[in-house]
Amino acid sequence: MQAFHVIPLYPHMMKLARRWAIATFILCFLVIIAGGVVRTTQSGMGCPDWPTCFGKWIPPTNASELPADFEKYLRKQDIDHTFNALHTWIEYFNRLFGVLLGLFGIIQVLILFKHRKEYSRSFNLAIGFLTVVILTGLFGALVVKLNLAHASISVHLFFALLLVQIQLALLLSLKNKLSVVVVNSNLRKWLLAFLLILFIQSAMGTLVRMYVDDVSKAMHYGNRGSWLAELPKAFLFHRSFSWTVLLSSVFIFWKHMTTVVKDQLLFLLIIIISNMIAGIILYYANMPAIAQPIHLLLATIAITQTVNILLQLKSRKSVI
Repeated sequence: MQAFHVIPLYPHMMKLARRWAIATFILCFLVIIAGGVVRTTQSGMGCPDWPTCFGKWIPPTNASELPADFEKYLRKQDIDHTFNALHTWIEYFNRLFGVLLGLFGIIQVLILFKHRKEYSRSFNLAIGFLTVVILTGLFGALVVKLNLAHASISVHLFFALLLVQIQLALLLSLKNKLSVVVVNSNLRKWLLAFLLILFIQSAMGTLVRMYVDDVSKAMHYGNRGSWLAELPKAFLFHRSFSWTVLLSSVFIFWKHMTTVVKDQLLFLLIIIISNMIAGIILYYANMPAIAQPIHLLLATIAITQTVNILLQLKSRKSVI
C-alpha cells in the first residue's frame, strides 16, 4: 500500500533537480572513497597546510618546486618528514572532491530556490546539506592542524556519513518517496534497533582503526601483516559483533520477506554479507590496502540502506 503527497509539478525543474540530486548522492560516496584511499595510503598529511598545499593552490610535483620555507610544512608530517609527491597529490585530489561536492551543493540549492515554497522540504534539506558540506570542509582544516588526531578523523567521518543521509532524504523527497510505504509497525522497530547495532559496530571499527593507525605508524607503515599481531579487545569485539549484525539482518529479511520492501531488505543483507567478507579479507590477507576503503564504503552503504528503508516507511499495527 502506498500513499503519495501531492505537490505542484514543474516537469523540467523536477527532472533537473532529481538528476542533480542523484549525481550529488553518488559524489558523496566518491568523497568517502577518496577519504578511505587517503587513510589507507597514509596520505593524510600529504598537504600539511590548509586550504593551500605547501603554501600553493596547485601543489608541487617534485621537491624542486617546494617553497623556500618548505621545512616548516614537512615538520608537521608524521610519516617520513620528506616530500612525497604521491601522498601530496592523493590528499590534493581528496580536497578537490570536497570542493566539487560543495559546488554541487550550491547548484542544488540554486535549482530548488525558485520553487522553495512548493518544495520546502526539499529546499530545506538542500540548505542543510550545503551547511554540513561547509562544516565538513572547515573541520578538515582542524584535522590537518591537529595532525590527524584520532578523534578529529572520527568526527570528520561522521560528517561524511551525515552528508549521505541528508542527501538521501533530499533525493527521496524529490521522488515523493518519504514515508510512502505502509508496513507492519514491527519492521520499523527492528530497523531502528538494527541501525543502532550498525552504529555500535562502526564505533568498534573506529577504535580498531585508531589502534591500527598507532601500530602502523610505529612500524613506519611497513610490514602490514603484523599490524594486528596483538589483537586489541576492540578488534575481538568488532569481529564477534559482526555475527550479531549478520544474524540480525538475516532475521529482519526472513521475518519480512513477504512485504513490499523485501527487495530492499535483501539488498541490505547482501551488503552486510559483502562487508563481512571484506573484513575477513582484511584480517587473513594481511590488511591489503584496497580492502580498507571497500570495508568503509560497504559499511556506509549498509547504514544508508537502512536509513533509506526507514525513511520510506509508515507504520500500522496490521500487516500488509
